[in-house]
Amino acid sequence: MPEALIEKIKPILEQEEMSEKKVKSASSALANVRVWIVAMVTYYSTLKIVNPMRETAKEMNAKLKIVMAELNIKLAEVAEINAKLDALNKSLADAVAMATKLGDDLDSCKKQLYRAEKMIVGLQGEKDSWTETVAKLGVDQIMLTGDCLIASGALSYNGPFISKFREELEELWRKKSRDLGIKFTEKISMRALLGNPMQIRQWNVSGLPGDNLSVENGIIMFGSRRWPLMIDPQT
Repeated sequence: MPEALIEKIKPILEQEEMSEKKVKSASSALANVRVWIVAMVTYYSTLKIVNPMRETAKEMNAKLKIVMAELNIKLAEVAEINAKLDALNKSLADAVAMATKLGDDLDSCKKQLYRAEKMIVGLQGEKDSWTETVAKLGVDQIMLTGDCLIASGALSYNGPFISKFREELEELWRKKSRDLGIKFTEKISMRALLGNPMQIRQWNVSGLPGDNLSVENGIIMFGSRRWPLMIDPQT
């Protein structure tokens, strides 16, 4: 409806003859027409207020759509950045774990290297000891026949005699072996060849006296095939 028409109608509706009561008393049909005219005028007045608001809302919605589109783009970019950040954090955690493991491995390798160096130094000392032992065993092998001859003689015959006579017998056998050209270890004795230091120490702990005669008696006891013949120093 054009605004000029509305402006013409409004003064007419404001006249007393056009009041709802008088129109209704004149004609009920005309009263309905008046209701429709009033409604149209009210609708027009309302649209004058609402339409600008609709346009404003439309414009705002259009702007909102643009802003939301830009927001979605930014959110997508933020999501992409967060994904990259998560990947970088994971890579950092993996790198830190790897660095920690490498540090532990390095520390372990240093300890192993230190132990290996100590072992090498120790083995170098053992090498010298083994060299000396091998050399000694080579000499002992040469002397073994004479050493066993003297030790077996003492084992077989020294039991009934006192310590001094046992020593004289061993010295006599050493001299005779030397005369016959049989090689033996100097000052070899039955105790030196057949005695086990650990076993002798255990005998002493068990009550055997530590003198040479008692120890020799113990060696004869354990080294004889049959019952031994000996004199006990405590009678």
